[in-house]
Amino acid sequence: MLIFENMYDSDHILESLGKQMMDEADRKLLNMALSSEISQAGLDSLLSVWEIEKAPIHSVMLMAYLSRIHPELEFPEKVRPRLKGVLTFSRFQTLKLSSHFHKIAEALNKANIPFILLKGGAMKVYRPDFPRWMSDIDALVPEDCFKAAVDTVGRLGYIPLKCAHSVDLRAPGTKDNIVDIHRFIQMDTGKERLYNKVLAGRSLKKEYFSSEVLVPCLEDMVFVSLVNFWKNITHKTSEGSVVSTFFDIRYLVDNKPGFNWEIVRSNALLTGSSEMVYLAARLLDSFVPGIVPGRFLEDEVAPGAVDSILKRTLYQRDVLCPLRDEIGEFNILDAIKARKPFRKYISLRTKYFFLKRRKIS
Repeated sequence: MLIFENMYDSDHILESLGKQMMDEADRKLLNMALSSEISQAGLDSLLSVWEIEKAPIHSVMLMAYLSRIHPELEFPEKVRPRLKGVLTFSRFQTLKLSSHFHKIAEALNKANIPFILLKGGAMKVYRPDFPRWMSDIDALVPEDCFKAAVDTVGRLGYIPLKCAHSVDLRAPGTKDNIVDIHRFIQMDTGKERLYNKVLAGRSLKKEYFSSEVLVPCLEDMVFVSLVNFWKNITHKTSEGSVVSTFFDIRYLVDNKPGFNWEIVRSNALLTGSSEMVYLAARLLDSFVPGIVPGRFLEDEVAPGAVDSILKRTLYQRDVLCPLRDEIGEFNILDAIKARKPFRKYISLRTKYFFLKRRKIS
C-alpha cells in the first residue's frame, strides 16, 4: 500500500503506480511495438519474460498485431497459432458488436439524435487494420437527447443498466453490454459538461459499420485518452489496457502533422482536469519518452492541487477499491441472488458509503 506521506515527491509516487500497472514484460512489449526496427533477438528477449497465458487481452492483441505485420519473425510453435486465434476471436467479437451497432446507429440517426463514437470504436475508425479489443461501444449524445437516446435503443429490446453519467445497454437474453451511451465524459471535476459542445464542434463525420457517425478529432481523442487513463488508474479499472492506451496515443500523435497540443491544453483548462492530464502525461512520458511535450501543463497546475489529486487517487486505490472488490455486488438484488451474507453485506456497504464521502485534500 502506498502511504500518504512525502506527497511532494510525485516522481516517486508515479514510479510506484507505474510498477503496479505495467510489468517488465509489458514494458518490453510496448517498446518493441513502438520501435522502428524489430529484431528476432529483441523478440526472443521479450518472449523470455512474456507469457501468453498470463498476459491481459490488450497485450495479447498487440503481440498478435506484431506477428501479423512482421511475418519474418519466428514465434514459438505454441505461441503463433494462439496469436492467430486471438485475432480470429477479436474479429468475431467485432462482427457481433457491428451487427448490434448498425441497428442501434440507424435507430438513433432516424430519430435525429447525433452521437459521437469514443474510445475503441473511434480508434477503429482511425486505425481499421488494427482495432483494439472492445467489449462494447461507447457513444456520447447531447445531454438534452440522453433520455430520448436511451429510450430509442430500449425500444429495440436492449436492457438499460444506469449509472450517473451513462447507461449501458445489454443485448436481450444475455449479459453482454453492447453500447454505453454517455451524457458526458466522466472526469470527477464537476465541469465535464462544458466539454460537450466543444467536442461536438470539432468532431468529424466518418463511416463506421456501414453507418454515418461522428468521431472526435485526433487532439480530442488524445485528451479523452489521457483523462480516461488517469480515471482508470484512480478507480483500478481497465488497467489491462495500459499497453494499448500508450500505443493508441503514439499512433494518434504521429499520424497528424502539426498535432496541436494547445487543443489538449485548452480542453484540460476548460474541464478543470489540468492536474489529471498533467499527471497522466507525466506517467505516459515515463514509459514512452517524447510522446508528449516535456512537463506538459506544468505551468498551469499548482503543486498543492497535484498533491490533492495524488492523495485522492491513492485513497481510492488503497482504501475504496479493495472494499469495493470485497463487496462485489452493489445492486442489492444482485447481491441477494449471489447469496451474499446479509449482515456483512450491509456492514460493508455502510462502511463504503461513509469512507467514499470522506474529504481527502
